[in-house]
Amino acid sequence: MGTLMEPRINELECAQDLSSEVRSLLKDLHLANELLELEKAHCDAVKQKHRLELEALVGERTQELQAANLNLRMQIAERRKAEQQLYFEAHHDALTKLPNRAMFSDRLGYAIRHLKRHPNQRFAVLFIDLDRFKMINDTLGHHAGDLFLIEIANRLRACVRDNDVLARLGGDEFVILLDSLESDDAEEVASRIIASIEQPYTLEGNTLYSNASIGIALCHRHYKNSDEILRDADAAMYQAKSLGRGRYVFFDDSMREKLIATMTLEQELRVAIEKQQFELHYQQISDLHSAKIIGFEALLRWNHPTKGLLTPSEFLYLAEETGIILLIETWVVAEVSRQLQLWHNSDEFQHAFIAINLSGRHLTQANQLNKLIALIKKQAFEPQRLILEFNESAFCNHGEIALKGLRKLKSAGVKLALDDYASGVSSFSFLHSYPFEFIKLDRGFIKTLKSSDKNLPLVKALHDLGEQYGYRLVAEGIESEVVMQKLHSVGCDFGQGYHISKPKKLGSSVSTEQDKSCA
Repeated sequence: MGTLMEPRINELECAQDLSSEVRSLLKDLHLANELLELEKAHCDAVKQKHRLELEALVGERTQELQAANLNLRMQIAERRKAEQQLYFEAHHDALTKLPNRAMFSDRLGYAIRHLKRHPNQRFAVLFIDLDRFKMINDTLGHHAGDLFLIEIANRLRACVRDNDVLARLGGDEFVILLDSLESDDAEEVASRIIASIEQPYTLEGNTLYSNASIGIALCHRHYKNSDEILRDADAAMYQAKSLGRGRYVFFDDSMREKLIATMTLEQELRVAIEKQQFELHYQQISDLHSAKIIGFEALLRWNHPTKGLLTPSEFLYLAEETGIILLIETWVVAEVSRQLQLWHNSDEFQHAFIAINLSGRHLTQANQLNKLIALIKKQAFEPQRLILEFNESAFCNHGEIALKGLRKLKSAGVKLALDDYASGVSSFSFLHSYPFEFIKLDRGFIKTLKSSDKNLPLVKALHDLGEQYGYRLVAEGIESEVVMQKLHSVGCDFGQGYHISKPKKLGSSVSTEQDKSCA
């Protein structure tokens, strides 16, 4: 029996050992499961952490990208705005905010190209120039001038149609492109503009007035670009100014021919200065009581290479307009100075004077006045032998400045004369308030004495006033013995004219023979 029990005991022991191993294995398995769960939980935690970190990183990066995108859009918007502003500034006038020359030329060029494709389409260009703007600017200052231009722009805007283009070229010049014209549209718009501009302006407590001169150029297929039609409208505007301002004029081909002739004449004048084509002819001035020669007036002549000898009436207006007159008259002063020096040792003419007529620019431009005085002072002759003549137009616009200029010339020692007195509305203030030593009666006034004695008492009165105010009376344009005797009878001091002597060129000496022939 003991032998029978041994296997069971062994089996029991084996079972116990197996159970113990199973429990150990189960324990290990449970432990492994716990470790696995812990590891899984750890992994999940790490994944969660990484996910959160990634989400945070993505969110942060997304915000950065959104901020960068927003900033980029803002930069693009600002750049577009800046480009638009630059375009506006490049194509508009800063003061009036109107289109400028560049933009107007572009629109006008398009209109010209459109006309070639659509011949029935009509347009016109109005070139507007304001009167008295320079006076307003000089008198009240640039701020008032700017306010004036802004008000002008506003008035012009009210005169044009929605499809028209109004632009400012610069200064006081405005232009309008009238598109889709009907028969009388250009005249109606021009009339509205003139009526609007002539209304009074109130600027900084001052009431001002102005006018508009308008040149109108109608469309034509021969125009190749905007410059050509602007040129013609500008020429018509100058024609309007010359006719009295405050009006409009349509361009025609004769204006272009005149413009070309003027440009050619200006070029020829500059060549004449360079090549010394000018010369002086001297007309003697005599004492009407003793018939003695007391001096001469130097008269400018242009020895034109193709047109012959030209008088100042044929070219001096352009020289004055362009400023070339200053160069010409500087030469005249130098040439007369040379002649006076040649006479220094002459027994007959060492005390004779020479009179020359000068532009009023010498009186109103300080630098030019100083140059003139310096030129006179460096000469070797006595300055009182030089008489500088100015006509009334020299004192119309800048009377006070011109008067100061006269006094400076007087201080330099020269004598002064008022030329062409009684040619228009002559003021008596010239007789007593200006330092003139000679008053020269206009040749047109003297001519009336040939057929009538009506003006003789006036000549006598002017002579009598001269004794009181210190000037001597000179009659120009004496062409007959009858007129000379009449002037002598009322006390006129001196005279000149074809009856006394024709103008002639001089050498180093002067012939005293009088030329009695009339013009």
